[in-house]
Amino acid sequence: MTSNNVFNSCKTSSIDLLMKNYQIINNQEDYSDIIQWINSFEFSRQKKNVARDFSDATMVSEIIKYYWPKMIDLHNYMPANSLANKISNWETLNRKVLRKLKLTLSEETIKKLSASNMDTIHKFLKLLKNSVDKLEKEKRLILECSQKHPLYIIENEDMIQVETAGATCKNKCLDKETVKLVNRLKQNINDLEHKIDHLSTLICVKDRRINDLQLQLYQLKKEENRE
Repeated sequence: MTSNNVFNSCKTSSIDLLMKNYQIINNQEDYSDIIQWINSFEFSRQKKNVARDFSDATMVSEIIKYYWPKMIDLHNYMPANSLANKISNWETLNRKVLRKLKLTLSEETIKKLSASNMDTIHKFLKLLKNSVDKLEKEKRLILECSQKHPLYIIENEDMIQVETAGATCKNKCLDKETVKLVNRLKQNINDLEHKIDHLSTLICVKDRRINDLQLQLYQLKKEENRE
């Protein structure tokens, strides 16, 4: 399917309707909330200007990689300065990832994002954050559910979660506070593993950037030697 066909099929996408009807009740407060959110991330390059930073889709791809690591490959999105390359990044992100998140963009919206339109970028980041907030809420509900109904026994100094309803634990049951502590520690471990994966991804992105700059330097030196 060509990119034009993809765009034509997305002209009435749900995210565009949301962005069109999106009303900011308190613009300054809402904008500050988005800035605080994006400042919580460690990106592969330094943040300077929100509109320009997010216009090539690379920082958006890194945010998505943090929350949905298996959904996206960062090597598909390289930093871009030209409008054509920025649009290409957004097209790829739209086709490979955003449709799965039900955040499909139209051709018009992609052009505005690539052109550093602050209002469009702000609205898109707001909707992306809403998706992230929904994901985090689901994770918390799953964790709370696991805290309410777990049954653990101690066998050979190992803690085992028992899932069969008819299991008996006698005096080997852990008390509720201990179970909550264990679940909280498990969540902390999962969060740390998530951060490690994110940092590893950033290192890979920076390595690719270094290799790209080294190649550019080599080509410049080669041209100077010819002169």
